Amino acid sequence: MRIMQFQTNFSVGELDPLIRARTDLAQYKNALEEATNVIIQPQGGFKRRDGMKFIYDFGSSFTDFKVIPFEFSVDDSYLLVFVNQRIYVFKAGVLQANINGSGNDYITATDITTAMLDEINYTQAVDTLILCHEDLQTKRLVRNSDTSWTIENLPITNLPQYAYAFDTHMPDFTITPSATTGNITITASGATTDTGTAQAGGSATITLKSSSSYTGDDQPNGMFITLTSGTGSGQTRHVEDYVASTKVLTVYPAWDTAPDNTTGYKVEAFAPAAVGEYAQVTSTFGRARYVEYVSPTVMKAVTEVDFFDTDAVTTGFWESEHGYEDVWSNARGWPRSAAFHEGRLYFGGSKSRPNTIWGSGVINYFDFNAGTGLDDESVEATINTNQLNTIVNLFSGNDFRIFTTGGEFVILQGTNEPITPSTFFVRPQTRLGSKAGIPIEDLNGASIFIQRQGKSINVFQFGDTTASYQVQNISALSSHLLKNPVDMAARRAASTDESDRLFVVNGTDGSMAVYSILVGQNVIAPSRFVTDGEYIAVGVEVADVYVIVKRTINGSNNYMLEKFDPDLTLDSVKSGGAASSVTMNQLQGKTVQIIRDGVLEPSQVVPASPYTITFVSPATSSYQVGLNYTVTARTMPAEPVLSSGSVQGFKKRIIQVDAIVNSTKDMTINGKQVSFRNFGEDVLDSPVEAFTGIKTMHGLLGYSGTGQITISQNVPLEMIVLGLEYRLSVGS
Repeated sequence: MRIMQFQTNFSVGELDPLIRARTDLAQYKNALEEATNVIIQPQGGFKRRDGMKFIYDFGSSFTDFKVIPFEFSVDDSYLLVFVNQRIYVFKAGVLQANINGSGNDYITATDITTAMLDEINYTQAVDTLILCHEDLQTKRLVRNSDTSWTIENLPITNLPQYAYAFDTHMPDFTITPSATTGNITITASGATTDTGTAQAGGSATITLKSSSSYTGDDQPNGMFITLTSGTGSGQTRHVEDYVASTKVLTVYPAWDTAPDNTTGYKVEAFAPAAVGEYAQVTSTFGRARYVEYVSPTVMKAVTEVDFFDTDAVTTGFWESEHGYEDVWSNARGWPRSAAFHEGRLYFGGSKSRPNTIWGSGVINYFDFNAGTGLDDESVEATINTNQLNTIVNLFSGNDFRIFTTGGEFVILQGTNEPITPSTFFVRPQTRLGSKAGIPIEDLNGASIFIQRQGKSINVFQFGDTTASYQVQNISALSSHLLKNPVDMAARRAASTDESDRLFVVNGTDGSMAVYSILVGQNVIAPSRFVTDGEYIAVGVEVADVYVIVKRTINGSNNYMLEKFDPDLTLDSVKSGGAASSVTMNQLQGKTVQIIRDGVLEPSQVVPASPYTITFVSPATSSYQVGLNYTVTARTMPAEPVLSSGSVQGFKKRIIQVDAIVNSTKDMTINGKQVSFRNFGEDVLDSPVEAFTGIKTMHGLLGYSGTGQITISQNVPLEMIVLGLEYRLSVGS
């Protein structure tokens, strides 16, 4: 039995082998069993993937990389390549000279180590790039000019506080609130102040003067002691305990520098260090946070629980809550992620507070003063569910989106409603979890993220029908292409001949899963990119896709920056105009292909220094020299729709293939070379003319159990396949 079949498009891309038996799926007839080094076009055909232009050789000194795009203006965009303690800056593929002012083309960044690169996070606003990692004091990288950049600690003020070691006392004095609610003052009375020179000191103690005013045990507990002169001067601590008979006062926390008998001190009810602490009434109602120091007896405060009245609260009926410290520090860790959203800078998660998110004051990006809870002051919230939700990414969309290891959350906002301290509520949406270290990409308002274990690529977006956020697994039909993803970048379509493309770097084998996406037409078409070496990292600078590639050169691993270029058909390419030779020092010992004036010359091995490849004939208009890569596109096993049922168990043979091609110069069909060169005079030293139309291949021999067509290329020339019509013979 002979059957005519027509595969009109390949818009499903490469299909997971586990779906091999699902011939009932609508996607089956438009899929490929293998799509290696091809790109699925929005019109449905596939073409040879772009070649890669050589940009820079990092050598073998660095093995870990992070690629971050930086768009300063319409005319000024950069690619930042982070390695151990250095940042390389490229503009239009050119390394900027003397970038650190010492004759080296990189920025010195000694705090950024190899161990941080996998999970370093970033966000950008105008000329400033903010860098986050839980072990890195938050940095900002500022562009001054193409060749002048500054990296420094982010100047954060009024850091949020947290009671890591919560402690309370009942101070031996009375407090009186000025009002029951809102912004108030709290005045202390009956608090005995003591000043003098210490008799001695220890790591967490100080022996007050022999004539100290405190005659009873615990009398100054909960007050503040400040070292005013001598050894340890300038330190302020809480009074934790006091023994009147020995005059020994214990402080919390311990001194940075222990006092001695030269140290002057002052003990008072309040000190500037009280800001951020709480007064808690235990007899009735009332809880207030100190927000500003006024004097040793007066603090400004904001109520969190209204006071019952404005009467004085005497000793024994209120507590001083303290033990608060900066939430970010070398000891407690630093923010893990950051994002700008509607006039605030947000930080998500830290080493010690992994599930907390903080937002700065409005248009006061580096100030995190909680203040009195006004609408434009800072915000804070902690995600508490029945599982750990370590925040790994933040994303600013129509709502503020939070990605954690345990699920996806949002700060929902109504129309034209800003985020304020009173509306800052984190709401759970889905529970899939995100992989740390891989950025969130945006395509048409949808957030794309990699699942926590790297098993799927997911789209997080608002669903009108459910009025909530939902997750769609866009790699469900191609999960085999994901092999421990380590990096991801998206390139938006720049013309109608392109689709949006998502590039996912695999850590297991160094391949890339590349998804061609047309959101409006629900097209998701994956393919697999491989090269002579391994892909390590990827970044998109506006419309240019850059990759870090590891290649074996003379027995050692060299790391190179390369850029996908639609005008090239080779990898690690050096190209140009009129020339008779080219230096290929980055590929010493490698066999390279040469295309000179559109003509494919015999391959050559790159020699040792001076690494020169000399053309057979001088190039008069153009040349490209680089590494070839194999292209393979194989159709799914044939399954024609017959009234008699499936033909899965039957032998099959492809008798004839009519390939519909566009601007194509080379291809093979099931191992047989398709002819594209016309006979005539002087054809052997002239370029192959691009062909558009139908190429027919007869005489394909051999039965198989699948009846598949394999389109391949071993020659680095252009190829675009739009569809395949073929005659299938099915035996009994």
